[in-house]
Amino acid sequence: MRSLRKLDHALYVGLVWFALAVTGWSLRSAPLAIIGVLGALTTGAMYLWQRECLVGVTYSHRLSQTRAMFDERVTLEIEIVNDKLLPLSWLRAEEDVPSALSIEGGDIISGRDYVNTLVHVLPMLPYQRARRRLTVVCNRRGEHTFGPALVSSGDPIGLRARSGLVSDRQYLLVYPKVFALAPTSVVSWVLIGEVRSRFELLEDPSRAAGVREYRAGDPLRYVDWRATARRTALLVRQFEPSVSLRVALFVDFRVPYVNAWSFEAPELEFAVAVAASIISELTQRKVATGLFSSGEISGKPLAYLPSASPGALPTMLEALARATPFGKVRFAEVLSAESGRLQRGTSVLVVAADFPEATMLGITELRRRHAVTAVWVETERGSPPPLGLVDGLLSVRYSDDWQRREVLELAS
Repeated sequence: MRSLRKLDHALYVGLVWFALAVTGWSLRSAPLAIIGVLGALTTGAMYLWQRECLVGVTYSHRLSQTRAMFDERVTLEIEIVNDKLLPLSWLRAEEDVPSALSIEGGDIISGRDYVNTLVHVLPMLPYQRARRRLTVVCNRRGEHTFGPALVSSGDPIGLRARSGLVSDRQYLLVYPKVFALAPTSVVSWVLIGEVRSRFELLEDPSRAAGVREYRAGDPLRYVDWRATARRTALLVRQFEPSVSLRVALFVDFRVPYVNAWSFEAPELEFAVAVAASIISELTQRKVATGLFSSGEISGKPLAYLPSASPGALPTMLEALARATPFGKVRFAEVLSAESGRLQRGTSVLVVAADFPEATMLGITELRRRHAVTAVWVETERGSPPPLGLVDGLLSVRYSDDWQRREVLELAS
């Protein structure tokens, strides 16, 4: 009796049909016997069908690229193969896809925890190969996961089904949006600011770049006596700088009065895009650029010392793409911790939507050795740094249509 209870439900049904056929034979009732035989054969066929339906079935997905710029379109190719003689009246594939990205050309079911479900339902002929191409619109920075997928099929009438998990995952890294900066060069603001910066370049006496009038404190050995003889004023030689410019960019990943667990705050995404745009311009101008932030990757805050190497830009953009605001380290702590590590003469850029007292204390500590330019991301909440407590101040206004903008205007 216990072994019978463990039998599959389909076998129970088959036994009932078989019993009906035996009863028909014993009663010499041909219709009853035929119905019992057909029922038993149909039940057996349905059982074998659902048991073998996923044999030879493969589901695969492939992204046309694993890295993409903001607003770029990436192709997601789905391939489903039924590599056997048995046809499938229906097959259903459900793949986990990121809810943050828009996917065109597929049926999407909204889900939870930033995950939606991409659904495919189709019949499959013997040895059929089905391909579908969808377009992924990369309108959200971050590392996005596609997969796993659950593939289901069963008997033709849908009484019984069998499922299999395809654990393969594909990853797509979307870089933050990069604006073209206008109207002025960020470099000049970083090094000069609204007032004359304390940042000074070391000069190479072997590389003369012209003459200028003498100022108190200029070494007498730099006086150009021949040029002075032709003028009434004392003139000194000017020289080209002998060191490369260095800039350290600090980014605050917390937006004021926004839920700390809201990864999708548009104000935060805009602030990250502002930082990425500034880094892009600085590196394109051959300025050694570093990145520091309270945003974290795998539990560690972002910390990249200034570098002018060709790989600096993609490395920092990738870091900004992966970083999350869920770190335990406060932005003020990042400012204080890095103030002693930066090489003297490094200019500092601070990008933030708010400059509370804790942040200003960190900036004050930085200003003991470095010129600090603040970039205020102006939102409905948050305040700029007090006047006189930074060497330069730029601001950029947040708007809901920031994703459609191509040029970022930094106001002084």
